[in-house]
Amino acid sequence: MTATLHDIAERLGINICTVSRALNDKPGVGPKMRRRVTKVALEMGYRPNIHARSLTNKRTEALGFLSGMEISSFLSNAFYTGVFAGIESEARALNYALMFDSVAESLDLARGYMPKMLAEHRVDGLLVVGAMDEVFFKAIKASGHPFVVVDYHLPGFDMDTVTIDNRRGGWLATEHLIERGHRRIAFIGGTPLTHGNFAERLEGYQNALAAHGLPRDEKLVQEGEVIGGGESIMQILKRAPDVTAAVACNDINALNAITTLEKTGRQIPRDFSIAGFDDIQEAQTSVPSLTTIHIDRPAMGRKAVQNLVERLRAEHANPIQSVVIAPQLVIRDSTGAPPA
Repeated sequence: MTATLHDIAERLGINICTVSRALNDKPGVGPKMRRRVTKVALEMGYRPNIHARSLTNKRTEALGFLSGMEISSFLSNAFYTGVFAGIESEARALNYALMFDSVAESLDLARGYMPKMLAEHRVDGLLVVGAMDEVFFKAIKASGHPFVVVDYHLPGFDMDTVTIDNRRGGWLATEHLIERGHRRIAFIGGTPLTHGNFAERLEGYQNALAAHGLPRDEKLVQEGEVIGGGESIMQILKRAPDVTAAVACNDINALNAITTLEKTGRQIPRDFSIAGFDDIQEAQTSVPSLTTIHIDRPAMGRKAVQNLVERLRAEHANPIQSVVIAPQLVIRDSTGAPPA
């Protein structure tokens, strides 16, 4: 039988109100007592009655999860599934349920569409994953729901975010290739390259070239697709056949570029070196394994949930929080010295 607040109070020799305040993060309970109550509750297998709690405090004990792409596309994206794993585990640990929706087109909001879970107040707050149009953020802000945005930020718009230091990542990948001896290094981009994550990674690539005295050559930069790479690298080589290495905007582009190059008879890294970005599972298992920029995707998800719940539970408005996850260079087999 599931333990009750009364059972916990009896075990500790305190009143039920103290137990309730401790387990619901309410004031009036010291840190030491809160830890004691939490420890005993876990030992006794206590599970909160989410429905009863929501009736009492007017909260749903649910968080909304909103993607800018269709859910099926989202779940097939190796980067975002890592982020979601962190979101799911942290929400469960904090006793929050998750509800899903997607805004595939910003025009939906312009036409007055609001995700049902927000319109019907089924969630306390919102986790927004990926890029969205400004009209969306204005609409969500006007709804009054607290929200945290993961893997995207909109310059000039105040909102809680958890993002990647994309410029640093682009720099690290490019500098690694320079240190290997490469001087003609391309950038395989997604779209757009004018703003957002890919633009910041491009900027990091350009900054690294400049820091090492290498000229910027627009012929070596190719805008492409989020899932692309093969056609892009061939277009670059057609314009600049002396290129010996490339930084890709993500791992999928890097792996597709490798496949295309190998079909032309080139061996990686003997004839050409490529570095990716994200460190998805395929980067580790591919042959050759992919040098890339590692991003702790589950940590991004966990931190987003923590910040959202912190805002929901705060008695006073907290300052905007912008968390930036540091990238790490992982050197594997796809990069080496330029061909002799």
